[in-house]
Amino acid sequence: MQLTRTLLFFMLLLGILQAQASQERKVMIIGIDGTRSDALQQANTPNIDALIANGLYSWDAYHLGITVSAPSWSDIMCGVWEAKHGVTNNSYSGSHYAQYPYFTTRAKEVKPNLYCVQVTEWAPMSDYVYNDSWNKKLKVPDGLGLPTVEAAWSELSNPNLDAMFVYFDKCDLTGHSSGFSPGNPSYITAIEFTDSCVGLVIDSLKKRPTYAQEDWLILLITDHGGIGTGHGGNSYEERHIWWIASGNSINHGQIFAPDPGTYQLNNVDTAILAVTPVQADIGVTALHHLIYDSGINPEDQPAWNLDGKSWLDEFVGIKEEKNELDVKIYPNPSTGLFTFWFANQDSRPVKYEVRDMAGRIVKEGNDLASVYKMNVDLADQEAGNYLITVHIGDKSVTKSVVLTH
Repeated sequence: MQLTRTLLFFMLLLGILQAQASQERKVMIIGIDGTRSDALQQANTPNIDALIANGLYSWDAYHLGITVSAPSWSDIMCGVWEAKHGVTNNSYSGSHYAQYPYFTTRAKEVKPNLYCVQVTEWAPMSDYVYNDSWNKKLKVPDGLGLPTVEAAWSELSNPNLDAMFVYFDKCDLTGHSSGFSPGNPSYITAIEFTDSCVGLVIDSLKKRPTYAQEDWLILLITDHGGIGTGHGGNSYEERHIWWIASGNSINHGQIFAPDPGTYQLNNVDTAILAVTPVQADIGVTALHHLIYDSGINPEDQPAWNLDGKSWLDEFVGIKEEKNELDVKIYPNPSTGLFTFWFANQDSRPVKYEVRDMAGRIVKEGNDLASVYKMNVDLADQEAGNYLITVHIGDKSVTKSVVLTH
């Protein structure tokens, strides 16, 4: 019986790999400017959550360079940091794109006939960047969202499209005007509006007549966080970002990773960097996906001298249903009250336990009536680290929280 199961497993795996090999590999990168990880987790984002459910993601990705937009998006698109691509401010002056170009340029060195489109709300990204190999660069009104969606819709109707970058700016504009904070309702509203735009773009992607014959890698990323009404420094709030990879052939799961440091403070830990999602990984991963059938791994090309790493090998395989939940928590740290958000469409029984670092249960709750939200008040406990385990039906997840007073 065991031999039969093993043979069936390998036959299934072979069938999946053959099906993937016959599909055309394509990439969509969705950039959401200035969106803090904690705020994105707090916001109601059903469309981004659906992408997370169909992919690999991390709420703990990091910025290792200058937390300004032009340098940040250059990190992302070139797969190298500022020391190589040369962009240190929003004028894009001093760029070394001829030597360290966008991933689209590298992809066309291998596959010259690739058709690539950029749709951006931020004019400098279109006006000041050269050697980026976009076949078409579309500028749309800044911060409105829906014109961006409409431009993306139009380009997605082209069956020859191979790579697309779609950029939304509303979250960053709102942060600058009223505050980059999960406690700012306007900032949360901007994130939720952008999520609705992302949903419209993904719906259009899936309506392509050729979608079933294509292997789309969808990558979502922000360029930086923010603190107060600005960014550009080295604070955790500015450097701590998020990273999502989604697609029909991608393993499901969450990446937990520590902070590797920043080149701005010369404190990067290369051992941690090797396992932590960072900005420069996006361009390298997108490039690897586009040229995968050539047998070329971007990380193995000395002439390209890339800083980022490809996560493509982490995406491949049979997706297994995990007995875990996708739970958002806010705020964390907290002075007492922690709010948990989760999907519970069937109104299954909810319960929780809170343990201190010695493993003792200090608080618990059973048979809660909440459908999608749960509050846990630890104000009566000593400040420190705690583990909260949430159970919904037969699934559970444990989150680490920090209580401050």
